[in-house]
Amino acid sequence: MASERLSRLQCRILAWLVAEARRTRGTMVASHQDLARALVARGHDKGNISTSLTGLAAKGLVRLTKTPGGHVEAVDLTAEGRNRVVGLTGSCE
Repeated sequence: MASERLSRLQCRILAWLVAEARRTRGTMVASHQDLARALVARGHDKGNISTSLTGLAAKGLVRLTKTPGGHVEAVDLTAEGRNRVVGLTGSCE
């Protein structure tokens, strides 16, 4: 079965997470705030970022760590997410 397509924003989120993992040498999970700040600076809406993250989590590509209040605090790629990044260009709009 072919893998489900990702939106451009979802692809950008995955690419940012990979770059962040390389930058920190995999020692830290990515801050949701840093991710949102980087993507908002590139013209994306914060609400769309949250919706895209929820979709990526539902697909099993990212893991979201939430505060007791339910706000996303950190974002981490799953093993499946890391594998998906390899074929990113073929699966994005």
